[in-house]
Amino acid sequence: MRAEWEAHNVINAETKERVREIVQSDLDEYYHRGIAFGPIIVEPEVDQVDDRAPVYLDIKIIFDGDQKNLAPHWASGMIPRIRPKLMEIGVDEFPVPSFIAKNEWDEWLLLNRKARRGAD
Repeated sequence: MRAEWEAHNVINAETKERVREIVQSDLDEYYHRGIAFGPIIVEPEVDQVDDRAPVYLDIKIIFDGDQKNLAPHWASGMIPRIRPKLMEIGVDEFPVPSFIAKNEWDEWLLLNRKARRGAD
């Protein structure tokens, strides 16, 4: 439990906002047709498997639009594009972006809350 508390205190609200801006800027460079993004949720998380890098940066990108337009080849390159920018602002945690369709977001939140309650 202490590790989870420490993970959530790795970066402050201002830094989270800067991470959101970096991610949004990256999305805006490519996606300008038929997809809207937001919210972008940024939370440090504890890696329960790999203790070499115990905290990573979980980035949930909620999108509204046709999933076919996400261009997986481009989206998979997000990490090497944003990582240097994150390091410039002092964020060393490895970014793990994931895309969640807006119409699945409420269900995802509900399942995530249930899973977290079960882990306590």
